[in-house]
Amino acid sequence: MTGKRDLAYLSATAQVRLFKSRALSPVEVLEAQLARAEEVEPKINAFAWRFYDEARKAAKQAEARYGRGEARALEGVTLAVKDDTDVEGKVTASGSKLFMDYVAPSTHPMVQRLVDAGAIIHAKTAVPEFCLMGVTRSAQFGVTRNPWNLEFTPSGSSGGSGAALAAGTTTLATGSDSGGSIRLPASVNGIYGFKAPFGRFPTVAPWGVVPQSVYGPMARSMGDLATMYDLSNGPAPYDHTALPKHTLPAPLPSVAGMRIAYSPDLGFAQVDPEVRANTERALKHFESLGAHVEQVALNWTPEKVLTAFHGIMLTGYWRTFLETAEAMATAPDDISDHSRNMLAKARQLPPDAMETGAALLAEMNRDIDAIYSAGFDAIICPTTGLPSVSAVNEPLRDRTLINGVEVDGMTGWWLTHPFNLLYLHPIVVAQTGRAASNIPTSIQIIANRYDDATAFALATAYERVAPPLFAGDAFPDFRGKV
Repeated sequence: MTGKRDLAYLSATAQVRLFKSRALSPVEVLEAQLARAEEVEPKINAFAWRFYDEARKAAKQAEARYGRGEARALEGVTLAVKDDTDVEGKVTASGSKLFMDYVAPSTHPMVQRLVDAGAIIHAKTAVPEFCLMGVTRSAQFGVTRNPWNLEFTPSGSSGGSGAALAAGTTTLATGSDSGGSIRLPASVNGIYGFKAPFGRFPTVAPWGVVPQSVYGPMARSMGDLATMYDLSNGPAPYDHTALPKHTLPAPLPSVAGMRIAYSPDLGFAQVDPEVRANTERALKHFESLGAHVEQVALNWTPEKVLTAFHGIMLTGYWRTFLETAEAMATAPDDISDHSRNMLAKARQLPPDAMETGAALLAEMNRDIDAIYSAGFDAIICPTTGLPSVSAVNEPLRDRTLINGVEVDGMTGWWLTHPFNLLYLHPIVVAQTGRAASNIPTSIQIIANRYDDATAFALATAYERVAPPLFAGDAFPDFRGKV
């Protein structure tokens, strides 16, 4: 170790190894990350809630467990929890003024399993109001910024988790994903994120009846992502949707001989030249590993994807939730204009919007099935069409241009949301480099239904040969003016 930054960015795997040998203490790593947070939090605003005193006590207890030979798998490793996810005795505000008094009666099962493995929760991370934007800002907690360039967003809605990982203020983090909310922050912050197939991680009401929305892990390395995966998936007696326990194989499957279908735009998206160039450079790494890459075409269109997404996502639970929030509000600023505009958009949909969306989704599903039926093991595409957008972007107001073409302000710079509709596909996001703005870019590695091992195998093999972030001088430099 050469300094506090090195400690702050150590992987969980490396920490546990050093803790066991008594070459390092959980107290030292925690203090390095808290010092890092004191330095960078005024710039990025990734933490909504801080539990530093409790974390310090837990780190000392973890140190003692190592001394007694009683350490668990993640003993003493820090974990930041997204603030839409319950931690017993802590507020879950979901970025909203309406929920500032809601204290969680129990801990979310995925988080509880990580805590049971010894992880230390030292913070909850910022989200946009109700987690309904790809930009992390709210009236309650302010604007969260990207550590690589403060003028840009860390995306959302797990933007606080992504920014904290990139900034070195946590070792592990949790996220949730309804339209890309794990994958988008993973992309623009240069980290790894996993969008699980529905049911892989246990959940709580109401998400058992909203299969488009899943929880999942975020980390700076594939090894840490895999550890979180193995520890936190599996059935729960209160969740009828949770799948049986699944452990990733060791070793993971070889990627030599795997067939990768490359789609530069999924047929519908505008993709910035920098993003596309970084994606195609990444594909050469897969070829160097012995995988076969072949470009494929999808007949998806912007209208088809957006109509399907709105028809399914804005006609069910989310519309009901927004109407409930509107009824709860007692002052105009209790709910943001963005959420009110989302509700207005939902109310403007035609009566048959859900049926139309379902029919279009069936077509999209057939298109994807045809690719896997042709013998491909995975589909790779960019995660985003732009490296990122402004930290203060208002999706339903501001114009978003890619290649000189105006795209939908809410979802037009994403390539993530179709796979919340096609919700049984596991997806790992892996970085592909940086744009001229210094913002990282990434790919989605999309495996066939429930084939988590293939997604992890491809991402893990890629990590071994791709130029790393968080090494040498490739660390966030907090450039840009606030």
